[in-house]
Amino acid sequence: MPSSTIAYATRSARKPHGGFVLLTVEILCLLWWVYRQRYIQLRDLRVWLACQEMVARRCQLLPDEVPHYTLTELHTLVGGVGGQHLRTSLHRLEALGLLDWSNARITFATATAALRGVPDRTSFTAMCAPIPNLHRRVPVPRPTLRLLALGCRATVIATILGHLIRCLFVHARPLRCVSGGWCKASWIAEIFQVDRRRVKAARRHLATLGWLEFGAVPQHTLNRWGSYVYVSLTWNRPVHATGHRPSMPTAGGTPILPPPREFSTTTLPPLSLHTEPLQESQHQQLAQRPDSLVLTPRTASRDAAPPLPPRSPRTDVPLPPPMLHHIVPEDLQDMPRLLTLFVQAQTEGLIGQSDSDRLTFVALAEHAKVVGSANPCGLFAALVRRQHWHFVTDSDEDAAQARLKQYLYGTPVRAAPPPALLPPELSPDAAIVRYLRTQLARAGWHGDTFGLVYREDPAWTRERWDRATAELAQAQTAWQHANALNRLGALTDVGDALDLMSVSAVEEDSLV
Repeated sequence: MPSSTIAYATRSARKPHGGFVLLTVEILCLLWWVYRQRYIQLRDLRVWLACQEMVARRCQLLPDEVPHYTLTELHTLVGGVGGQHLRTSLHRLEALGLLDWSNARITFATATAALRGVPDRTSFTAMCAPIPNLHRRVPVPRPTLRLLALGCRATVIATILGHLIRCLFVHARPLRCVSGGWCKASWIAEIFQVDRRRVKAARRHLATLGWLEFGAVPQHTLNRWGSYVYVSLTWNRPVHATGHRPSMPTAGGTPILPPPREFSTTTLPPLSLHTEPLQESQHQQLAQRPDSLVLTPRTASRDAAPPLPPRSPRTDVPLPPPMLHHIVPEDLQDMPRLLTLFVQAQTEGLIGQSDSDRLTFVALAEHAKVVGSANPCGLFAALVRRQHWHFVTDSDEDAAQARLKQYLYGTPVRAAPPPALLPPELSPDAAIVRYLRTQLARAGWHGDTFGLVYREDPAWTRERWDRATAELAQAQTAWQHANALNRLGALTDVGDALDLMSVSAVEEDSLV
């Protein structure tokens, strides 16, 4: 840690918003290294991360339940063409030993030794040399997994992985996720072999999305250690971007519009013209002696030049109507302008007129806002012109549906449950029991779990095990109540959902 007199506090939570997946630093580096060495493609890397999200979705299955994985679900996370492309990515990952796919089970490589078909790993060793503690587990938030699987650029993925390694930690006792650390753009560029300027651009994009937050750091500390960065533990994909509309300069109340594109040139602007440049010396004058000749300054040129009028303040002015041939950032932010583009796309025969087509069009705009870190408007225009609607993922559709619902019906994006309905936090013992049950069930174990625990740690008595098991059962019941209330709250209001839940005990049991 840098020797600075300023204390930089970390931020912690029991878990990030939406849960997390524990991945080691070694696996994160290995995944990027096999991509840089061209053993896998960028789509394969995204498929591997999407498979992690698919397994995490089933973390609360009962021991006797068998998960079911499909390519359709994988396609909703990755987007794109899908079909044979996803099968090819899975075959390539299985050939390298990075994962093992089946309809009922997905397993992942947990160490570099599991990698197959790569004899020379010298460059990977050199990549990991500056990184301490490769076996440290990183709590990767699940919304971040979905963001990585969505289709980000390679530089954005490298920037996210670098900040996860440097700025996100997990503490076991008690179980807490801690965010905050020093990270330089040059360090990410050196480790992941990417351009430093693009890393800085990716950091600005992630800060705009709210995924990154920068602390106030003095310049001398910034030069030596880089920025002190927080990975947001409450980040979820935003439905609306928070960017503000840039103001336009005005002159006398009339907006000064930029020149047309045909009048734009690549030459430098002309030099500023002054009335009489360099007419007098700007150096400091020496003090005059009493017997010296006093010279009168020449002020005629100053008096001849009239004073410049004060600049008028910049005010927001109406934008020109939206055009599909010239999309601006405000078209993706403002819902009426985006729906106007949807009507223009219908007129040109690019998309249909149904509500489903409207949802797809808005979802494609959400996809362009998140993925298009450099030029979201150009990405959206290209996808619409080529009719690449298959790039829309389930995350894009969720954001678009919430945005349309808020615009059409004025309902909030998501009503937060009252504090009484929030699920309780598990104690460390109950969390251990839950983790062991889940892992042993995936491995096919159906015996007495307490016997295995007592054999490894005699401190676990039967009373301690029963107490943790009872707490876990009570928490699972509370989770089921909260899920049922959330499903009802999506149709009605939270207060109406409470009334419906208290109608009768029979209905309550059926919902649970």
